[in-house]
Amino acid sequence: MKVKLNDIPEEGEGLTLTEALDPVKLSLDVPDLKFTAPVGVTATFQKFQETVCVEVGVTGAMEQLCARCLEHVGRPYAGRFRLDYLVDGMQVLDITDDVRQEILLSYPVRFLCREDCLGLCPQCGTNLNERSCNHASS
Repeated sequence: MKVKLNDIPEEGEGLTLTEALDPVKLSLDVPDLKFTAPVGVTATFQKFQETVCVEVGVTGAMEQLCARCLEHVGRPYAGRFRLDYLVDGMQVLDITDDVRQEILLSYPVRFLCREDCLGLCPQCGTNLNERSCNHASS
């Protein structure tokens, strides 16, 4: 997401841009998580002398792998963050990589499909959320 600094008004509400970014081009997929649709980004740019402050909202749909039962679970993604830039002498500001990094930093370290996920039987691999097995009680 790029913006020409001359397009950002010096005063007032700033400039708001909205884009749909390709998660594959942003390299957002990791082994246990992938986006299943374009990532919607809305960014409001405000200029204060040689500084640009950007309020960013990100939405999307993702699929994650539960750390206990290994089921793929679809869920919405939403994030908000602020980026600040010193733009002295710059003509164009590209926030794409910073948006990517903020999204990656927001990923959970360990995702569970639900808080009380029972996981898999260590002996036969049965998903204990769906059915029990003879090994689960021993």
